[in-house]
Amino acid sequence: MAEPITDRDRAEVRRLHAEGKSRNQIARSTGRSASTISKIARAEGLAFSGGARVAAATEARRADAAARREQLADEALNGALGQVVRTGGAENARDARDHATAARALTEVHARVAELTRRTGTGSSGGSMLDRLGEALLGRPGGDSEGA
Repeated sequence: MAEPITDRDRAEVRRLHAEGKSRNQIARSTGRSASTISKIARAEGLAFSGGARVAAATEARRADAAARREQLADEALNGALGQVVRTGGAENARDARDHATAARALTEVHARVAELTRRTGTGSSGGSMLDRLGEALLGRPGGDSEGA
């Protein structure tokens, strides 16, 4: 169990903060966790200046992750559509059900990723997923993975 925060801890955090030390530097100096230092700083009304750098890095990581999610969803959908096109449909009723189930699951994943992308304002537009699905099922060029 963590030791309770003492008046000495608070005074040390105030002093090191006044010297311009970062939250992590204060944590190392005091032997306390960074979250404990944040808790003390918040209670003392102190703020750390690294926030703008961290916010920019966080935003860049968020945008990269959104782009990667969109790319993976597109690849999965294009793979399923390509499979339907390559097999020319289904050989029997079981194959038809399997293809339909896979296509539905991948379409739902793609739609969820597209909705997340729309809400967060990240990603690119390469035609709607339903347009690509229709083109692939009809065997038209717009449905292949080249356009994604």
